Amino acid sequence: MAYYCSLIKDYLFQQAALHQLDPWLFLVLYLMSKLLFLIFIGRAVKNIRQKRPYLLPLLFAALGYSLPYLYMIIAGKNIPLWIFGVITVIYLLSGWSIYTKLREARLSAAKERTI
Repeated sequence: MAYYCSLIKDYLFQQAALHQLDPWLFLVLYLMSKLLFLIFIGRAVKNIRQKRPYLLPLLFAALGYSLPYLYMIIAGKNIPLWIFGVITVIYLLSGWSIYTKLREARLSAAKERTI
């Protein structure tokens, strides 16, 4: 098992060097982005339930979610086109997920008001 982990790590570091990216920075940005996303989505849902503006936390959630991919797009060299396609699909699926979660939060807030 350690052999396969080492093989995967070596491959990822080789790809990062090929595209002039820092894999440790990408990892930190990736982990940080998930934390920021959860915090700001939670804040947006809370604001929806309290009938307060939720656009700003939603924008910060999107920015937080985008950090590692923006780093790869801006700093990376010779990135294949299929990577941009994967990033686009990730954004579309994430946007749909966020939309459904916020719609559910709005519906549950409307139900609480009627009860």
